[in-house]
Amino acid sequence: MEPEDIRWCSKCWTPSTRPRITFNEKGVCNACAWSEEKKAINWLERENYFATLCDKYRRKGEPDCIVPWSGGKDSIYVAYKMRDEFGMTPLLVTVLPHLETEIGEWNRKNTCPGFEKMEINLKEDKYRSLAKKYFIEQGRPKHPWETAVSAVVINQAWKMKIPFIIYGEEGEQEYGGSSGEKDRWKHPVDKKYLTEFYWQHKLDWEIPPDNELEKIFFTQYSRFENWSPTKHADFAIAKGMRTKPVRSVGTFSCWSQISDWLQGLHTYLMLLKFGFGRCTSDISIAIREGWKSRSEGLELIEAYDGEFDNEHLNNFLEYFEMDKREFDETLAKYAGGELLERAGAFGSDTGHIWYLQAWVAKLRRRDTKNELTSPERFDVR
Repeated sequence: MEPEDIRWCSKCWTPSTRPRITFNEKGVCNACAWSEEKKAINWLERENYFATLCDKYRRKGEPDCIVPWSGGKDSIYVAYKMRDEFGMTPLLVTVLPHLETEIGEWNRKNTCPGFEKMEINLKEDKYRSLAKKYFIEQGRPKHPWETAVSAVVINQAWKMKIPFIIYGEEGEQEYGGSSGEKDRWKHPVDKKYLTEFYWQHKLDWEIPPDNELEKIFFTQYSRFENWSPTKHADFAIAKGMRTKPVRSVGTFSCWSQISDWLQGLHTYLMLLKFGFGRCTSDISIAIREGWKSRSEGLELIEAYDGEFDNEHLNNFLEYFEMDKREFDETLAKYAGGELLERAGAFGSDTGHIWYLQAWVAKLRRRDTKNELTSPERFDVR
């Protein structure tokens, strides 16, 4: 792939390097296209269908559904919807993250008072060793938690004989991925879907046998309501959720994905591998929701995308039981990939990330003028 083959959505700033992103003939990414498609959906039909599911699974006096729980904006919103609008008795189940933030812990423990909650603490040695393994081998330090938050919750639902699980958003549709079959919202998420999009590479956690797994209706609430992270943030803050006093490293927001410190490392590696970071993801959502313009987004991306969380570097080193050299070498392995080679920066020096950022920024600026051509070499140090 040549440098000029990299492109950005004509509405948001999602790049073609994002896994499973596609663009239509107008240069609009599938996430933005879905955002437009949602305006024509009969959401009342979907809400009524969801209500019939609740009627099917509702019990009196005991939990009748599980809402995976972080204490963040989306899980707070879904928890209240299930209880107050649909008359369910949700059990809020948390797979505890490692390196949890103080605000994340406070929100998890103190928001949604009166709801029944359960905490699942994964075995320390196994979880930490897996996090290190995936960090080194795939540049995915949160992969064990990302798979556990579905697999372990499903296993818990099976053990407790609770056949209804409601997650927040379906990331594949909301943020750019496979749209799947037209009427997917009517059906539970199946093992094939989970394996393809959420349990990639290897599943390290037990799940029920297939004949039992089929008895659990696993779904995402975004299938039944026009999903709006900004609306959820306003709702959750009104319900007592705390936000960070300052913006998160690498982005402009202070209310999204603030439960654990590993999120910052995860999004930094996203930048190394794919050329876009946390701010690009956040601003693309804001543009779709209509409260940021594309030009405002570009300024924020160039200001914040790619920041590294130096404040918690020692926490990362201690957690992964690495010295600084081994940690840097792991980052450098992903900073020395195909994207940097296309940018004309070779080798494994982590300093090349600054060259990459400047190169990508220059391409973006040219893209706004429809002049997406190979950039000349330039010194950014």
